[in-house]
Amino acid sequence: MQKQQKTDKNYMRAYNNEEEVKIHLVLPWLEKLGYKREYMEFEKTIKINEGRKTKSIFADIVVYTDKKLETPLIVVDTKSPSEILSKNGRDQVISYARLLPKIAPIAILTNGNSSQVYQTLDKSRIKELPKRKDLLSDFVGAVLSKNIQDVLRQEAAKELFTIDDVSTFKDLLKKCHNIIRNNEGYDPIQAFDELSKILFAKMYEEQYNKDSNRFTSEIYDRTLKELNVNIVQQQFSEIQKVKGFRDLFPENTTIKLKDRTIKDIVAIFESYDLTLTNFDVKGEAFEYFLGDTFTGGLGEYFTPRNVVEFIVESISPKIGERIVDPFCGTGGFLIYAFEKISEKIRLNDFSDEEKSKWKKVLSDKSLYGTDWKARTAQACKMNMIVHGDGNTGVFQHDGFKNVEDKIVEEKFDICFTNPPFGANETDSEILNSFVLGDGRNSQAREILAIERCLNLVKKETGIVAFVLPDGILNGDRNSYVREYIQREAKVLAVIGLNKETFQGYSTSVKTSVVILQRKKEPNEEISKEIFMAVCTNTGYAPTGLQVTGNQLPDILFDFKNYRKDGNNDPIFKYTKIVHINSLTSRLDAERYIPIEEEFNFEKPSVVSENLFHEINILSKEITSIQKSMQKSFEKKDFDFFKAEKLFSPVTNKISIKSDQEYVRLGISGKGNGVFKKDPVNGSEIKASKLNQVKSGWFVYSRLFAHNGSFSFITNETAGGVFSGEFPTFELQFDKYEKEDLLEYLSFYFVSPQIISLINRLTTGSTKESRARFKEAQFLNLYAPIPKKEEDFLEIVSAIRQINQFKKDIINLYERLDDLPISYRATFPIYEK
Repeated sequence: MQKQQKTDKNYMRAYNNEEEVKIHLVLPWLEKLGYKREYMEFEKTIKINEGRKTKSIFADIVVYTDKKLETPLIVVDTKSPSEILSKNGRDQVISYARLLPKIAPIAILTNGNSSQVYQTLDKSRIKELPKRKDLLSDFVGAVLSKNIQDVLRQEAAKELFTIDDVSTFKDLLKKCHNIIRNNEGYDPIQAFDELSKILFAKMYEEQYNKDSNRFTSEIYDRTLKELNVNIVQQQFSEIQKVKGFRDLFPENTTIKLKDRTIKDIVAIFESYDLTLTNFDVKGEAFEYFLGDTFTGGLGEYFTPRNVVEFIVESISPKIGERIVDPFCGTGGFLIYAFEKISEKIRLNDFSDEEKSKWKKVLSDKSLYGTDWKARTAQACKMNMIVHGDGNTGVFQHDGFKNVEDKIVEEKFDICFTNPPFGANETDSEILNSFVLGDGRNSQAREILAIERCLNLVKKETGIVAFVLPDGILNGDRNSYVREYIQREAKVLAVIGLNKETFQGYSTSVKTSVVILQRKKEPNEEISKEIFMAVCTNTGYAPTGLQVTGNQLPDILFDFKNYRKDGNNDPIFKYTKIVHINSLTSRLDAERYIPIEEEFNFEKPSVVSENLFHEINILSKEITSIQKSMQKSFEKKDFDFFKAEKLFSPVTNKISIKSDQEYVRLGISGKGNGVFKKDPVNGSEIKASKLNQVKSGWFVYSRLFAHNGSFSFITNETAGGVFSGEFPTFELQFDKYEKEDLLEYLSFYFVSPQIISLINRLTTGSTKESRARFKEAQFLNLYAPIPKKEEDFLEIVSAIRQINQFKKDIINLYERLDDLPISYRATFPIYEK
């Protein structure tokens, strides 16, 4: 066709529009190459859906393999001779080819004068359209490059060893988790730690020792028997010397599993090649494993996938942009941003060299995150490696502080995060470094996080998209925070999330997604038009399980349309563009968008079935706990330590200011932990000074020690205040991990024999409620500490299982109301 067009001087005059080009040039050209007209369909209608809207597009020509018109080969989009064959035109015809019920492998864009032929699957250009007979004889050769064919052949050779299904990988991880639980008695988090070490030992072996794979049962048995060497422990020690792996684990870390446990896991994984396993498969399964693990006690570090996808898709990060999450948890936002940018690199019209360059930029220079907890930061790095890497920018670090030369202010294009809720920051150095904390004794971390995130992104262009508790957006006492937000940023969007969204992740706080764009300089200009929506279903039940009806995709469609062209014709009924009046106006979407009351109740049979399923799971758990506890306390050898050798008294007395708000704390009896009371202003507190506690302190109630009021301060209760009736202590015993010791000792000091001793020792009035157990008496108590670390960890694991079981029972009890409600909902309603 190209030769004929060059010799025909009357071409431009003869063919004036795309229809004429199609009839007089394209059809003869296709027929000349052997494609029969009766195998073609013209103006093929393709229906597409996006959210609740549907529309039809029309492909000019679709060429099929035969006259049944079922299997397409080619899609052609014709333009008039005067039209430029642009990148948009190329993307359009490739999209048409991909949207057919069966994808057409070839897409052609032509204006009659010039034609471009593309492979649909990777958007690469083909020199010319193959003849029909060549396409039949070597279909793969016609549409795929030799390099791609070679890669496919290599992968096919190892297909039997590839885990190509997410459910298979999930089942393998579950099986390994159960082996660790049964053999070692570890709780889910400890099991995750140890299984991760073995998985990375295997990936290391596949990557660095392909020709002499040592990760087999045969080699494991032989080296253990003949050399007394655990070969997997050896592999894991080698990991810590290799770039890309060495930062994952502290120096001299070992796998804390019995030889037989490691052997069982080797037997499960030795037949699979993890390096060949698709990143999507590995990533999804590993993330499932993470979620299943971390929601059991560490849910604050895991953001529901639907919310992560919505937030990242709403901003759609570009290739080369720098992204940060200062409170990254297990890395959900960083992982999904990595996936989206990787896809853009793959589909972009780059040369192989350019793609390699941008992949390296993505892995080494685009993604950054911090988490204060070592275990969680490590889980994030692991998660990112499993998904394809990008972990070099993840650090164990306080999210409110810079990481020198890595995470500093005004360096980033985008900040995605789900900041810590419900905890107060009390470090004066951190408080005084923020406008929202300066001069205060404490400040809610979620409030400081707003300022931190805005500071991290670039002025004028930087975007912050995060989850915030609604109390900031609608509470009267937080009006100063909203004023700060309005001065520093343009509010682009607020999307209210239903309370069930985070219930399965250890919190029932009502939250919203907030999207801000940092201003060039602070000013008092109010955000005139704010995109708002109220999501009544994010796709999660209170248990954390996914349910149907997720509305976030519809809201995303509306937001992207509005951002793109100001389109205010939403497909979602609870979407609205809102105008507010002042810097301190409420910013919660529910304030401006009325919600119709929806009565959607599960059928009684469904509720009954769900409850029965949960009760069945809990009954198995209590059996497992009973066996674990029995095993944990059998034949253990203890050393006894006086409490004064374990603890040293510590206080942090602060002066109470009448105009500041304080969170008072209390301790539940029977070892049920520290709880928060409602916040009060300093003017309502009689004492002039109170003890503001820090994470990791041990505490008990002098008045109610006889009731088992012993506990320790977590990150969530740090910054709260106690009266002088609650002595506080710092651990000075460092034989074992601090977190494990606190869990162990708070459990031990509530034991019946200790409570009996406390009742004999307490002094004060004759009324039991006023008897005080003094600090000196506490420090004279003795506590048994297991001599062996493995014995200690077994007991701590059992303790954590019990504590988690108690929480599960409480959650089940709260859901029992669903059963009578489901029956009540079946009553008929009288209507006039």
